[in-house]
Amino acid sequence: MPRAPRTSHQLIVIGAGVAGMAAATEAARCGLKTALFDDGLLGGLITNVGAVHGHPGLAETTGADLVNTMLGEALEAEVDYQPGAVTELAAMSDHWRLPGNDVTALRVILATGADLRTLDVPGEARLMGRGVSQCAFCDGGLYKGKDVAVVGGGDGAFQEALHLAQLCANVTMILRGRKPRARPTFARQAADLGNMHFRWQTDVREIIGDGGVDAVRLHDQDGGEEEILPIAAIFPFIGLAPRTALAPAAAKRDDDGGLIVDADMQTDQPGLYAIGAARAGHGGQVAHAIADAKSAAQGAWRSI
Repeated sequence: MPRAPRTSHQLIVIGAGVAGMAAATEAARCGLKTALFDDGLLGGLITNVGAVHGHPGLAETTGADLVNTMLGEALEAEVDYQPGAVTELAAMSDHWRLPGNDVTALRVILATGADLRTLDVPGEARLMGRGVSQCAFCDGGLYKGKDVAVVGGGDGAFQEALHLAQLCANVTMILRGRKPRARPTFARQAADLGNMHFRWQTDVREIIGDGGVDAVRLHDQDGGEEEILPIAAIFPFIGLAPRTALAPAAAKRDDDGGLIVDADMQTDQPGLYAIGAARAGHGGQVAHAIADAKSAAQGAWRSI
């Protein structure tokens, strides 16, 4: 006879990024017996960010330091931290089950984050890690004194470009639109730097090189002309692809794959919540992730 799974928690949070750690901490402080499952990388993408803004009560800090602080807060609140990926989530009649982890819970919060989108152009996959990088804070030092490019117009792209501008001879920002989507402070800082250059309404068509990146082929959207821009590295930051594969296929999603939620961050699947980059309409900033986390944790607490 199969052994019944242990039901040891009222709430399970899947994903130990900023949103997940904040949700687990808030839920535990509300009195819920809470487990936090790390889906493979503690902190998620923010660990690669060199300067983080927007956490209440903290001045500017690094992503890695923020993660350590928030994990400490979760453990202090007596969250049951469980390192290791969750590979399956099953809806039962009145609860949720994690078959591979032998655990069930009344409520689940998905804080699984997102993956960085790729350009999907010739040369990108072949040269990934050899001049194509999605972490300027990790790899920027390899291109000190050289010319590089950053693709994207949001906060992430501008933060990475501003970091690279301190190391590299020239940084060219390649944007598909006519103006940046980043917050005005970042855009002003970039515009004031003499080694920052901008290509508006421009697409990357190809990344050129053998053992490393030598150049990119650019396409001007207005005139249709193409140009070869010599560079030593390219850093694409063109948005996020929500990681929502654990949610039931029937759960409503937006066109980008983000789970659609109500004001309490609950999906259309009873007892399943989604926060941060896993949900549709996420604002993308640390403060937004923490606000999502508090809404979901308090909503779950009220419903139990």
